[in-house]
Parts: sequence; structure tokens; C-alpha cells
Amino acid sequence: MRLFFALWPPTEAAEQLSAIARSVARRFGGKATRQENIHLTLAFLGDVPEEQLPRLMQSVHTLRAAPFELGLDCLGYWPHNHLLWVGSSSLCVALGELIENLQRALIESGFAVAGRERIFTPHITLIRKLPEAGGPLPLPAIDAINWRCSSFALVSSQRSDTGSSYRNISSFALPP
Repeated sequence: MRLFFALWPPTEAAEQLSAIARSVARRFGGKATRQENIHLTLAFLGDVPEEQLPRLMQSVHTLRAAPFELGLDCLGYWPHNHLLWVGSSSLCVALGELIENLQRALIESGFAVAGRERIFTPHITLIRKLPEAGGPLPLPAIDAINWRCSSFALVSSQRSDTGSSYRNISSFALPP
């Protein structure tokens, strides 16, 4: 099973993010992320044998992190992989702590976290396959989109010719 942990926005925030993705894709091209797929990846595991699921879920049941407010207020573009993303212009300490604690718990339980050696930029991918701009992309300003993060999810990813589809395997509350 191809697995990752993620924050899933509430419907209203997902609708706002989807509208931004569609608007920018109409302007610049590329493939907008479908609303039902909008998420913020906390840790990507890749392929994990299904028999490892109980141990995987147990590794995060003891995780301690508090709920927090997440504010997304800026667009970014990574030309090397043609991605337009939304993130925060200011550091969200609680999100960083959740990511660090989650990744540490996974590694201590013997799971590999993909990309752990890179500096992680919390983001939500809005557009893939954005055409080459031939220079800096003039990104529009956006109004802040905020949501209260009180849980995170373990998600299975299935790839197909029409794109990825996701299935929530389990949710984990962030107790106050």
C-alpha cells in the first residue's frame, strides 16, 4: 500500500483552495488538483506492506501534539517539478512540532519517511504540470485561508491514468 500522513482541510477551506487552483490553472495552464484530493502531507511513507498497518498505526497512537490554527496565505512555484502550491508566509510552530514528532515516531518504529533529508516546506499542491514560464511566474496575491487542525489522517494513495485517488485509513485526534 502506498501510504502517507496528512492534514485534510474542512470542506469550506478545500472549496476555497480548489477555486484558487482552477483560477490560476485557467491563467497559466497546468492540471489543478481535484478538490477531494487537496491535503497537506505531513509524512510520506511510500509502499508499506498491508500487514505492517497495525504496527504503523500503533506508532502514532502515542504521539502528542496540540490542535492548532493553520493559515495559508501565499502561493509558491517550484520550477524544477512544475508545481504551484499554497503555504504560509509565517512559521506555524505547532505544525512544525506535529511534523517533527510524527516523523520521529515513525522512524523510531522502523518506518522510512521519504524526503526526510530535505528541508520540508509545508504546502498544499494546487497545480501540477504547470508549463514553463520562461521567467519568474507572476503569482497573484490570495486572501488567507484558515482552518483549525484537530486531527490528521493515515491515507492510502492509488495511482491511475486519471490521477491519484485517496482513501482515509484512519484518523488521529490532536487532543487539547
